[in-house]
Formats: sequence, C-alpha cells, structure tokens
Amino acid sequence: MRYKGFYLIIILAAIFIIFIIFPNLSFYRHYVNYKQFNIYSDIEIHEAIYNILDNVEEKLKTSEIYTDDLSYKIFISSGFKPYSIFCPSLKDAFAATYPIINNIFISKTDIENNLVQRNADEDNERSLSSVITHEATHKLIEKEIGIKANRRLEIWKKEGYCEYVSVESALNLKAGIKKVYKGSNSFSPAFSYLKYRIFVTYLIDIKGNSFQSLIKIEYDIKHLEKELMNYSNKYY
Repeated sequence: MRYKGFYLIIILAAIFIIFIIFPNLSFYRHYVNYKQFNIYSDIEIHEAIYNILDNVEEKLKTSEIYTDDLSYKIFISSGFKPYSIFCPSLKDAFAATYPIINNIFISKTDIENNLVQRNADEDNERSLSSVITHEATHKLIEKEIGIKANRRLEIWKKEGYCEYVSVESALNLKAGIKKVYKGSNSFSPAFSYLKYRIFVTYLIDIKGNSFQSLIKIEYDIKHLEKELMNYSNKYY
C-alpha cells in the first residue's frame, strides 16, 4: 500500500509538471505570436494585445540588459481560477514566472482595457503592459547573470529593477520618497515594491550606477535609506 501511495504521488507530480510546461494543452487554447511574445489565453485574445506588446517592447528596450534573442511564453487568464491552478503558491499575486521553462502566468486579465487584477482586497489592479514588462525583465536578469546568481540576488534589487523598467506610474522620485518615508506605514506588497523601485531609481538615475554595479555592490539598506532622506531634505 505504501508503494501504491508513493507511485500515485509520483504520477500526480508528473502530471502537474506537464501541466506547467505545456499549459496550452489544457486551459490556454487561444494563441497569438507577435514579435518576441507568444501569448496564450483561455478565451479569445482581443486585438488590443498588439498595442500593449508594442508598449512592453518600448519599455524593455530602455533597459541596458535588453536583448531581442529572448522569446516569452505568456499565459493570460480571464479569471482567478486558471491562474491559481498553475501558480498555487502565488495565487494572490499579479503574475508569476517559472524559471528555466520561461512560462509567465498572469492573473485575471482584461486585455481590451489593459488591466490585470490580483485576488486581493487592496492594491489589486495594474496595467497588463506593466505586468508583462515586469515579468519579462525577470527573464532579462536571469539571462544576464545566470540562473544561480539570479536566485541569490537580493529581492529588493531583483524586484526593484523590474519595477524600474516597467514604469507602472509616472513615479517621480520626490513623490515616491514622500509616500514611503514621510508618514506612510504600509506593509503591503505594493508598498514594498514601490520602496524597492525607489532604491533602484535613486541608484541608477541619481547616483549613476549601471545594472552591473547595482547587482555587484553590497549596499547597507539602512545607510541607503538615510541617503534617500538626506537627498529628499536637500532637494525637495
């Protein structure tokens, strides 16, 4: 009986792996290929996707580590359920990327209105263009520094750089510093990502760091926060 249970676990794990590698065999039957992007959806893909992907490409090209020899497999869900099946550990996130196999899964999406929703009560909407750019930048980082180094990279550098490239809002450093360091006390993921983005924006746009120096230099976060506050007090 123990062996039967073991084999059942192995079979279920194998099925799940096949599901993850080839999601288009199950839910995501609709397909569009455009430039570097392979888009799969569980419903018909609205033509607005082409303008969205043009915008994504423009943002990615602003990164110094951009390369056009990567292709992206992006699986877009019309509801929360398909996404949560493939990304159970990140079911409350906007999106998730599986390393190595390069599959990007995106939560409940309205392509026509360029909108993604995550299954949460607050901070639960982002533009689809920014979500795709963020996840695609993860793949650029992985290609640039390698899988092992990418796994070891501090989360604030990794997520902050992806947010920096995705430019979700017209974040101005002044507005961001005030929101994060002057009176706000949120512990939401959106707040953390904004904080990471401010770090990276400051280090690249103000301090003149390159991507390579950003990832190689070991920063003292407390010291960096003091620098940001001094910068804010001096110039704002």
